[in-house]
Amino acid sequence: MDDVNRLTAELDAVLHLLDRQVLDVDGRMVCKVDDVELVDDDGVLMLAGLLAGAAALVPRFGGRLGDRALRHWHQLGIEQDDRTRPYRIDLSDVERLGSAVELRVAGHGVLTRQRPQAGGLTRRRLNELMWMRVHGEGGAELGNVIDVRVAPSGAAERGAPILVTGLVVGRGRPGSFLGYDRSPEQGPWAVNRVVRWLHRHSGLVGIEDVDRIAWDTDTITVARRELDHLTGVG
Repeated sequence: MDDVNRLTAELDAVLHLLDRQVLDVDGRMVCKVDDVELVDDDGVLMLAGLLAGAAALVPRFGGRLGDRALRHWHQLGIEQDDRTRPYRIDLSDVERLGSAVELRVAGHGVLTRQRPQAGGLTRRRLNELMWMRVHGEGGAELGNVIDVRVAPSGAAERGAPILVTGLVVGRGRPGSFLGYDRSPEQGPWAVNRVVRWLHRHSGLVGIEDVDRIAWDTDTITVARRELDHLTGVG
């Protein structure tokens, strides 16, 4: 296993969490991460859990294809009211994140259906933020959300809330989801240089500069005219 526990420092949720295998305390395969659950506490977004199953994976197709596929999935088992709700693993059950997500509990019973609300907080999904259009001051088009940066709040201790700290914004060209655009050491030298050139306009915007996330129109307004330089994490 990877010796680094990425949950103790900054990480990019798409790059470091999506499609990772989830192993229980005994090393048995539980599922893979199909989406990430966020909760919205009066505008403060924090990571709350991991989502799995077709109801989490299918919406990632995006657009009309994702909507049609999800409706079809529901119709295959229309007698099951909770069929469109993904399975969920609470973040408190996660021990560490390396090359896989390692749980501190046994796999039996750890997956439960997601509930619409979380103690009065609104549940969101990482996938809801993906590809949102980002507008800067004066209506400038800065790009689309291609990843979400998160980090533990305060001291990186077990149980510390993991907050959304920034948005990786770009055009979503090849190589982004492999991290080529964020690290000069990632992959073969020639491929890395080509991909980094393709992503030369990608950047980061801190969550403190986000004025508004319009979930209904898939747009984000930020108090910036340009993006910060994009660097890697972990």
